[in-house]
Formats: sequence, structure tokens, C-alpha cells
Amino acid sequence: MNVAVIGTGQMGINHVRTYALMRDINLIAISDINKTLGKKVAKEFKTKFYINYEEMIKNEKIDIVSVCVPTKYHYQVANNTIKNGINTLLEKPIALDVKEADKLVNMSDKKNVKFLVGHIERFNPAVKKLKEMIDNNQLGDIIAIIARRVGGFPPQIGDANIAIDLSIHDIDVVNYLLDDLPKEVVVNKQKNHISKREDSVEFFLKYKKTSAYLQANWITPVKIRKLNITGKEGYLEMDYVSQKIEFYKSNYKKFKKKFENFSDYVLEFSKPDKIDIRVVKKEPLREELIYFINCVRNDIKIDSGFAIEALKIALS
Repeated sequence: MNVAVIGTGQMGINHVRTYALMRDINLIAISDINKTLGKKVAKEFKTKFYINYEEMIKNEKIDIVSVCVPTKYHYQVANNTIKNGINTLLEKPIALDVKEADKLVNMSDKKNVKFLVGHIERFNPAVKKLKEMIDNNQLGDIIAIIARRVGGFPPQIGDANIAIDLSIHDIDVVNYLLDDLPKEVVVNKQKNHISKREDSVEFFLKYKKTSAYLQANWITPVKIRKLNITGKEGYLEMDYVSQKIEFYKSNYKKFKKKFENFSDYVLEFSKPDKIDIRVVKKEPLREELIYFINCVRNDIKIDSGFAIEALKIALS
């Protein structure tokens, strides 16, 4: 299977590296408008280089392409690859606006090509384990979720605000974990150190039974990527980076207590059981690429509608 990568910046180079390490994949070419960078990457990974991605599409037989260009070019490039019948993995966000996002999904259906938007945290083994625990009702009904994704400013981000670039990860993860969409969205975006784009944001999402508070910024001088979940049967802390999960299982007993005018059941809590949940660490990007390749090989349907829903919330 022949694969190619368009854009070899910080995320694109990881796609190139991961494809190059796969035994049953032929990294046939890469493209980047930065000739110096592109040639360097092509030489390191022993593949062809094109400065013009349209020329690469025309000259090479490509089965799968990863599109890792700046967000403002997502629609333009992905629309081109899809129109040419190439199965396309597009880095998140799907586009800068919902109209363009809808067009990409519709075009992929029309051309009958696989189209996946790379919301990479869906392929984080810790997130997958959380999904399994929630679906198995190990935490009981989920009451609240808190996500923090903060750190310093990434200089490579030149065209997206904090919500589109960073918060969209946790927005999508919460939707995925709850298998639901919020019925109410409250958002606070601020410009602190950057005059043209928001660099801090807080989202409050209200689902049927769950409330979620999501914080993201390019202000905090330390990198934090964590998710906390409170359920009726326990509390859980997850670290996206270390892929560690700590679960505090509630221990309580019900007893009936007499009051002056009524009787009611009261919960008496004892020390919770702390359980370190076993997660087999894997690289999320590799898991994502393996999934996409498998969908292409076995003609498995992909619905990237989830990426549109995350974008709608991020744009609130």
C-alpha cells in the first residue's frame, strides 16, 4: 500500500516517521512548500520529495495520504486529495468553519473514499480504557468531568486560536466517552499575550446527566494534560501523556436514619479503594494510522461527523 504525507512540520514529521517504520507500508513520497525541510526529511526517510503536492498526486499512485498542513489550508488540500480519489487522513481540526467541514465529508461520500479526521486522543490507550470502564458502568452514572490542557505557547501554531487547536481535543474526548453531545455550551475565551487570537479558554458543557468543565491555555508555564471524572460509584484521574489511570472506588453503606418528621436513607462513606488501572502504553498516532489503514484495506466505513460536532462546539 502506497502512502504519502503532505506537510512535514511538527505533526507531519511524526506521520512520516510512523509510516516509515511500518513493514507493510510503502512511504512513496512527501510534499512540503519548505524546500529545505522537505528535502531533508525525504533524504532521512529515503523517499521522494515534491514541493508541489498537486504534482505529487499527479505523478504518484497513492492509496493513502496524511494531510498535515496548517489549519487554514485543511479544506483546500483535503478537498483536492479526496476529489482525486485518495483515502485521506486529515489532522484536526477538520476545517476552519462548519460549511467547509460539511463539504469535505460530503465529498468523501460522493467519491467513495475513506476520510478520517485525526482526533488523536481517541486512540490514546488510556482514553480507550476509560471508555471501556464507563460503558461497563464501573463508575456508575457520570456526574462531572474536568479536563485541563494547558502549557506554553507553541510557535508553530500560526493560524488557529486556543479553542480550535487545543480545546477541541477534550471536547471530542468528552463527547466520545459519554456517547452524547452537550445540550448547552457556555464559553469564555480571552486574549492575554496574543492580540489577534484567543490564548485561553474555558468551556462549560451540559449533557443529559453530566456537566463538563474544560480548561485550555497557552499561558501556564507547565504542561498539563489531565482528565478527572466523578461518578456515583467512584472518582478517576487520568494523565493523557503518561497514560496512567488512578481509580478511587467508593465504599459506602446505606442505613436508615430517623429524623424528627421523616426517615431517609443516608450514605456512610469509608476510605475508598485506590486502584491503579492497567493500561498498555502505545503511541496514539501509530494506533490511529493502523486503524485507518485497516479501514482502507477492509473497506470499513468511516464517519467523520464527530469532527464536525467538535468543531461546532469549539467555534461557540
